[in-house]
Amino acid sequence: MSANGMVTALVILCPAGLVFFPTTVLLLAGLIPTMVAYVIDRDPDKTAPMTVGALNFVGVVAFIISLWKAGHTMGALTKILTDPFAWLVMYGAAGAGWGLYYGIPPAVAAWIALRAESRIADRLEEQRELIAGWGPEVSGVVASEDAKD
Repeated sequence: MSANGMVTALVILCPAGLVFFPTTVLLLAGLIPTMVAYVIDRDPDKTAPMTVGALNFVGVVAFIISLWKAGHTMGALTKILTDPFAWLVMYGAAGAGWGLYYGIPPAVAAWIALRAESRIADRLEEQRELIAGWGPEVSGVVASEDAKD
């Protein structure tokens, strides 16, 4: 994002953040795991904050809706922020994001390895069938003259 784009975003977001102050505070408090993921992720693609952030945001949105239904007041915000269940849901969703981030790549790697092993076994069985039908010459192994003697 260019400097002009950043300034434009700040000019728009700062007043909006003040108008929707309870929502802004809830978002800032609830999305701390996403901010931490962004800071600690060394990958230039920033895949950790995308994975963690998506689930973390879903966990926070449930309480944003509750905040809006309760009148969007600081009192309603205080009620949400003092509820341990709210923290459990918001941060638990982020934990689920971390679980996906660390769990999916090894699972996919194991699946690919199993599939490759299955293909190798299939090709070896095909090779045995060809040797049985056509003789050992089709295996590509040629006996040397010294071994025959």
